[in-house]
Amino acid sequence: MPPKIKLSVPALLLCALLANNTAGKPIPVDGYAALVNDKVITVSEVLKAMQPLEKQLRETYFNDALPVKLEEAYDKTLSSLIERELILNYFASQKQFSLPESVVDSRIDEIVRNKFNNNRAELRKVLDEEGLTFDEWRANYKNSLIVVLLRGREVDSGVVIAQQALREAYGKAGEKYSVPAQVEVRSIVINRQGTAEEAAAKHKQAEDIRARLLGGESFEELAKQASEEQKASSGGYWGWIDPDSRRAELAVVLKKMSAGEISQVVPAGDELYILKVEGRRNASVVPFESVQESIRNDLYKKELKRVYEAWIEKLRQNAYIKKF
Repeated sequence: MPPKIKLSVPALLLCALLANNTAGKPIPVDGYAALVNDKVITVSEVLKAMQPLEKQLRETYFNDALPVKLEEAYDKTLSSLIERELILNYFASQKQFSLPESVVDSRIDEIVRNKFNNNRAELRKVLDEEGLTFDEWRANYKNSLIVVLLRGREVDSGVVIAQQALREAYGKAGEKYSVPAQVEVRSIVINRQGTAEEAAAKHKQAEDIRARLLGGESFEELAKQASEEQKASSGGYWGWIDPDSRRAELAVVLKKMSAGEISQVVPAGDELYILKVEGRRNASVVPFESVQESIRNDLYKKELKRVYEAWIEKLRQNAYIKKF
């Protein structure tokens, strides 16, 4: 018989949500979650491990989406705990591996010193709140340390990214590192909504403003005075933009303008635009040297994931695993 497990109120509520999820299989409120060789992983262990993610999901998803996301989180957490047991089993089976108790004690002393102001009573207070004895916590910490150290030995240390791989990834990235032509833009925007007569008056207003600009008045100052858009207070300054990031009527004009040029009055939707291009940048490519570390990090993460998954699969082949 699977053991009866007393769950906290939050865990019971979580299980109720999961059990009512008609989109997938119901998850039991107590009992076995999985068996890895002779190690039982209980439902309550899974629920406790997923509590931080549960809180995040509750704040993000609602209605029918929440139970689905909670079940996905349960399955993901259970898989993680199974992998943990596989690694611990592997550690136990290899006679050349050892973790001296003095190393564990030294790490714990460091935790007490850095996180609890060198006060073990504070640590015990936290453990009491979590319902753990010091020995239980120490055993869990030792296992976590084994997993980290063994993963570093079996996975992390074997991942090396060659310089040639960086060059190849850079070459295959294509448009990712291409920077389109950009223009530095200011604008004055006049809203032309209203009757035909009002729209005509607005158009005349815009033409008068353009005439003043051509006469030498400051574009920035006139934008602050007359523009009817949010950027008016900053002199209508849009900054450096890709013309294609704007609506088509404006993009076609911006692409043809030279630095320092002031556009005609451009109708676009319910607005009239007067544009000034203050600078131009040709299309360019981000140099390899500027992005090689970013590429290295991306390739390293992908290779680390591949090597880790291959290692875990190898451990699975030598273990008995049953999910309930």
